[in-house]
Amino acid sequence: MNPTTCTPLLNVRDGEASIAFYKDALGFSVINEFAGDGDMHWATLENGSIKLMINQRQKSASPARIKRETFQGVVFYFEMDSVHRFYRNMHSRGFPITEPEAMPYGVDECYLRDPDGYELAFISPTDLARNSAVED
Repeated sequence: MNPTTCTPLLNVRDGEASIAFYKDALGFSVINEFAGDGDMHWATLENGSIKLMINQRQKSASPARIKRETFQGVVFYFEMDSVHRFYRNMHSRGFPITEPEAMPYGVDECYLRDPDGYELAFISPTDLARNSAVED
């Protein structure tokens, strides 16, 4: 059996704030949502072929689950055509994104954190890597 997709689930403090961030900053749409006790508990978001789930801590969760913060040791990498164009767009809209940097492994990358501190990396091939691919 081989997996065909992987959808990350982000445990968050404020589901509505996280949904707003992913919609406003990255163009995601909510495709499924569950609310209980008057609060948003879970949602699936989608942008093209990319999906992610948002899970807000529930009042009725176990004590161990309630104590758990978020999982900020994870970095999500989003590949795109132009990190530089993306950076200019996000920067002009006031998002705290790092400037793109050419990495020695052939990509330009920049970073942004979502409301819960998850690190989002955005990458595109460097000009040198693009030129090498064309020559091959």
